[in-house]
Amino acid sequence: MSKKVLMIISNGDKNVISAAMTFAAVSFENKLYSDLKVFFFGPSEKVISEDKDLQASLSKLIKDGITPVACVNVGNAFNITPKLNALGFNMIPVGKAIADLVNQDYVTMVF
Repeated sequence: MSKKVLMIISNGDKNVISAAMTFAAVSFENKLYSDLKVFFFGPSEKVISEDKDLQASLSKLIKDGITPVACVNVGNAFNITPKLNALGFNMIPVGKAIADLVNQDYVTMVF
């Protein structure tokens, strides 16, 4: 039975963010999980709001069918919510959303 996975990208290192997004894309394309959700949280939100290379990778994830989620509270704290919205993020308070997914038996992977 295939697992449901919640990938949380919180690291502020561009290389870690890039690797995580590549892993998400490959996992999604190859249907390695029954469901894959990708959440950005904390420093990763600020980095992706500023980095064109990561934004290009994000655009590919979106084209492939992944809807990225980011924390609206972090976005507001960094004054980047409008930019993240424009990049295609679904901006929500992620705390409850993460708890709900964990309670629905999603396996968490944190980068």
